[in-house]
Amino acid sequence: MYDVFFLIGAVLILGFITSMLFERTKIPDIILLMFTGMLLGPILKIVSIEGPISTLAPYIGTLALIIILFDGGLNLNLIKVLTSLAKASGFTVLVFSLTVVFLGIVMNLIFGWKYIDGLLLGAVVGGTSSAIVIPIISKLTMKEDSKVLLSLESALTDALCVVVTIALIEIISLGTVNIRDTAGSIASAFSTAAVIAVVFAVFWIGILNKLYIKQVGYSLTLAVVFILYSIVELVRSNGAIAVLVFALLLSNFGDITQRLKIKGEFKLDTTLRAFQVEVSFFVRTFFFIFTGLMFNLEALNNTALIMASVVFMIILLTRTVGVKVLIMNDKNMSQSERSMISMMPRGLAAAVLASMPLAAGIEIPYFIEIVFSIIILTNLATTIGVFAIERKIAISTRNQKGIT
Repeated sequence: MYDVFFLIGAVLILGFITSMLFERTKIPDIILLMFTGMLLGPILKIVSIEGPISTLAPYIGTLALIIILFDGGLNLNLIKVLTSLAKASGFTVLVFSLTVVFLGIVMNLIFGWKYIDGLLLGAVVGGTSSAIVIPIISKLTMKEDSKVLLSLESALTDALCVVVTIALIEIISLGTVNIRDTAGSIASAFSTAAVIAVVFAVFWIGILNKLYIKQVGYSLTLAVVFILYSIVELVRSNGAIAVLVFALLLSNFGDITQRLKIKGEFKLDTTLRAFQVEVSFFVRTFFFIFTGLMFNLEALNNTALIMASVVFMIILLTRTVGVKVLIMNDKNMSQSERSMISMMPRGLAAAVLASMPLAAGIEIPYFIEIVFSIIILTNLATTIGVFAIERKIAISTRNQKGIT
């Protein structure tokens, strides 16, 4: 028992050290935490993922997603989100669609896969991970508009990946295509989640405003978030979007009432924000180390790595095309901003969806190995890219100060 508590304490201290390391060197802490998990698990085998840990995997991932999205929503400006929604949606759909289509074609031409199998791989790895993107951009030197764009994209693609993957699995299993039903499912998932989140937010803001519950305000708010996520998922909508919308309204309700000239005043308690910072740090530290624990390095071989490298290049290409289209309407975007938007880490959604085809009786060679390799490659690329860009910005800032 004392070994477990020692490990928990060591992990939290490591999380703090890697966070401080990012502040000083601009090396993102995520890849360091994931590598620590790989060392503890598949490499040194200090911690085993068999038994209770593997059973808890889906719950740990979902908990991390809820906490990180809630944290992201609390730190976003609702007006900027609304003004960026159309652009973010267009960018998201473009990049996701290009990734799915290109991988469907390339996997067939190069590796002899069926087109539909390549499309399925594209759907699984077609979206960035909100659990990774949001913590990274919160510390980056970039405009608020770009942060909002990336936050929205990561939240939207989580839903896109899940819905399109399930639809493609049904198409492969049943042999029928129903594009209208798939499109309707996506639209319904977003709209229903948003409506339920608005109802929950208005109700809970009224409770917080009238009752003196500051001492347990954060705990009760987190309880409401968990209930909201569960209800939205129960009605087959998207819980991630619901949590993001709820947090946005909770954080920005005071500004909304002022703009609409509604009587009354609401301001989110600073204690709640302070608690959220602590809880977010705790959860994300354990989540990324846990992600490293889950990697099956023994399953990787030369064939899987070659295929993953090709997939990685396609993802990079489609991302670049998407950014090129995006900047056509924003000539003022700096080169560093464009590079930041080009980052493409995959994570929770891809890891969860990787095993779904096999569970549905669909056997595709090296499918799971490719997905997990892509998670590693995209996070490494993001880490290197962020480090290089942030160092360049820091040097440029120092030079400007020297001149002035």
